[in-house]
Amino acid sequence: MILDRILPRSLGESDSDCASIFTSLVMAAHFERTRARALGWRGIRPAASEHPAWTCRIAGSDHIFGIRFDGEKRAPSPFDEKNEYLQGWFSLFVFPPSESPLLDRFPLNALHFGLSPMYEDSIREFSGNEYFFEPFLLGQLHFDVSCAGDALAITLEAPARHRVISLDGVEVENGWLVKPGEAECDIPSFSLLLRLFSVLTATAEQQLDEKAELWRGMHHVPRLCFRSFGGLEEYEKEKEAMLTITASFGPSPTMENERLATLRSLPLRHKPEELEQLSRPVLHVLTGFLGAGKTTFLRRWLDFLHGRERYTGVIQNEFGKVELDAALMKGDTVVEALDEGCVCCSIADSLRPGIERIIATMPAEQFVLETTGLANPSNIMEALGGLADLVTPGLVITVADALDLCRAELKNGSEEASGKEISGIRHAQILKADVIILNKSDMVSSSALEELTSRIHDLNTKALVLPAQYGNIAFGELDAWIDAHAEARLPSHRPQLMSLGQTEAAHSTHEDEGYTAKTVTFETTVSFGDLEKFLRDAGPGLCRAKGIIEIEGEGVCIVQYAAGQLEITQAPDEKPIDLVLIGTELHI
Repeated sequence: MILDRILPRSLGESDSDCASIFTSLVMAAHFERTRARALGWRGIRPAASEHPAWTCRIAGSDHIFGIRFDGEKRAPSPFDEKNEYLQGWFSLFVFPPSESPLLDRFPLNALHFGLSPMYEDSIREFSGNEYFFEPFLLGQLHFDVSCAGDALAITLEAPARHRVISLDGVEVENGWLVKPGEAECDIPSFSLLLRLFSVLTATAEQQLDEKAELWRGMHHVPRLCFRSFGGLEEYEKEKEAMLTITASFGPSPTMENERLATLRSLPLRHKPEELEQLSRPVLHVLTGFLGAGKTTFLRRWLDFLHGRERYTGVIQNEFGKVELDAALMKGDTVVEALDEGCVCCSIADSLRPGIERIIATMPAEQFVLETTGLANPSNIMEALGGLADLVTPGLVITVADALDLCRAELKNGSEEASGKEISGIRHAQILKADVIILNKSDMVSSSALEELTSRIHDLNTKALVLPAQYGNIAFGELDAWIDAHAEARLPSHRPQLMSLGQTEAAHSTHEDEGYTAKTVTFETTVSFGDLEKFLRDAGPGLCRAKGIIEIEGEGVCIVQYAAGQLEITQAPDEKPIDLVLIGTELHI
């Protein structure tokens, strides 16, 4: 390998050779626009500042990346005492669009600046405005360059998840914006920067006509925390995983690290055939509290879509190990069942492989993620930014139980509540919805339904609210609403600081509220009376029960229990798959 293909002059004669190599590498690729696009570049330009810096866009990402050269130094070569290496380092920034849900996960001062009118116009000068842009700094890029011109190594280093703990919290009038001990930001830094690294490495491979050796590593560093007066310090209770990936051309000092492991291929390498010729499918998120009727609504919606040859795949996530809903979805629908936990708590581990499997099985234009009744859509939408290479986030549709909500006041803590308070999860599901399906509307009076609809509109002024009976709605009206908002920013996608009364509900999970799932196996047939007694004795905190079991005199049956009502449906073609109970303080 000869580095003069990139920079045709001697190295080590200036204090910014690494910056010159970066510039030459990128600019050479951009001499031929078609080649640049094939590599994954979507534009790059120098920042308007006195320090070497660049902003760029990359295929498969909606964000703007900032690269700032911070300096270099000489170091002796471990291979040849007569040779030296240049070690250069660059700071890497990520600037999400102001409407991106990812911006919610950045530090509060980054969110505040990102929502300001001056944000997008000032990004080009980011290297001269460190005060405003330092909160967008997520990682570093390292260059190890042989002064003899026979070796180059490019290394990305960033936290797997950048979380900064607020020890004192962030207090505002009448409450907490961030409670003491909570994370003030939580960003998947490494995955956001990996696509930039891959495009840069692919560019170096092309310019040098050599395939890079790839290495990955990990070490742990203390997590950072800050005090209310602004000082940063190490947080002794937690460690942060720092990930590295290195592309090496020729011998590199980086490879002397014995803890590094080899990689067979470059992650997230740009593939023009996949990312440019084929559009990414839309992923809609379907939520709704336990027993609200999500699966019933979904089956009706799929009938409507498939009747118009708009075939749609389904990803179902159930809280518990009984995949009843997946067993009920038949026919033209491909169903991918996730059994690795609630996606609002473990989305990175469970949802990505599920999406990859179902896309490979059914290359549809859209998919629906049916979450557990205890999933918080706010948590899910925040994490979908990490799946932008696979899907385009679509609607958040919440199925609400009109009968249940008419017995509860929507605003937590109200003195006028006529029944039990609505839980934080119910509250959060309505807050984040683009469309709210008021199911079981035929089971309440018209005046109660009108009052409930008005209360929901007060809580979520942007959502479309549609009454439903047995999951049936005016699907043509839903279609028209989706079309009308195709080019608009959906309510669920808008970054926002929640008001004080909504903050806790907006980010709560089933763990916060004590919900658990218990699976019960019936070794023999059970009578209807014994089943009723079993459910009564399960405890007053039982919210939902479902399964397929064998009932005396009825055969194999689908068992559904919600809101105090037990429903039994014969299912002779099904096999028993146990009974799962969901609730709080279950006596099982």
